[in-house]
Amino acid sequence: MTRAQRILAAVCLVWIASVWAQDTAAPGPDPLDEELARIGAVRQQKTAELDVQDAACMDRFAVTDCQNKVTIRRRQMLADLKRQEDEIKDAQRQQRAQQQLQRSADKAAENAQHATESEALQSSETERDRQKAQDEKALSHQQHAKPVEPKASGPKIAAGLDADTRAKNRAAYQEKQEAAQKRREDRAQRLIDHVNGGPPLPAAP
Repeated sequence: MTRAQRILAAVCLVWIASVWAQDTAAPGPDPLDEELARIGAVRQQKTAELDVQDAACMDRFAVTDCQNKVTIRRRQMLADLKRQEDEIKDAQRQQRAQQQLQRSADKAAENAQHATESEALQSSETERDRQKAQDEKALSHQQHAKPVEPKASGPKIAAGLDADTRAKNRAAYQEKQEAAQKRREDRAQRLIDHVNGGPPLPAAP
């Protein structure tokens, strides 16, 4: 494992640990940003050292060869630091992408939870409204329904007694009529008998 890979692995471990930190904890500096700052400081330090070496080449006999060697070391140093910076920036991009995905997932879960709660609330309200409507309909039906009164047998009996009384009255009236007719016939017969010399007529009742 190269030095850059070890640095990246350490940075990743630090980042993973920070992800699992408590939400209430105050956010600290980004480890990746700190690593970039360290690389920048190393670049400045190494550049200053190489500048000193390059200046020292002027005191040597083979100035050009000395300067070429310094240039090669400078190029290698800059390339190594640039590669480390690229790896850290790539890790930062991945971190931001994961954070964006996590925010999107959290938002989707929150929206789904709200939708579920809203649907449950609407369903509960609909059920209560339906039950309330049924109760009101039943109450209205009870209030407007006419009670069925049992048919009393008394009036039938009274009507029957009246009919019997009328029949008796008719029978009595008929008897009186027949008796009166009988008396008239008897009186007429006595008149006939008297005219023919029969016994005197009795006094009229």
